[in-house]
Amino acid sequence: MDGRQPFWEPLAQRFPSTLGYSNEIMTRLSFLSLVGLFVCLASPTPLQAADLTGKWDFVWDTEGGERRGIWVIAQDGETVTAESEGQTLRGTFSDGRLQVEGKFYSAEAGYSSTLKVEGRLEDGVLKGSGSWDQYGMTFTAKPAE
Repeated sequence: MDGRQPFWEPLAQRFPSTLGYSNEIMTRLSFLSLVGLFVCLASPTPLQAADLTGKWDFVWDTEGGERRGIWVIAQDGETVTAESEGQTLRGTFSDGRLQVEGKFYSAEAGYSSTLKVEGRLEDGVLKGSGSWDQYGMTFTAKPAE
């Protein structure tokens, strides 16, 4: 060591350990603990929240065939807004799970109904299902280029 006293030594002298660890062992354990802490703090983990903010290219598999659309998603914490074709859906994104809904006008059908969408983000791709009026659909979405 460089002659400096470990931070715990004054405590160890005042409160002797019944475990009998030497200063060398305590120094190594302390160093390994600090390295472990820095690795945990610096590494991306599943606990870090993903952010969906940006443009997403949605491909819908519907009863009437494939449909495509660009969604612009904004996220603030767990609150999400998704805009498509000038219409806004609102909901949440938490633990990799997206849930949004709102009134959505279909020019093809000629009327509005509630669009509900649920999906999961896995490996940068959103996959899930939705419903509009009595129609069901599935989707895959990737960040738009």
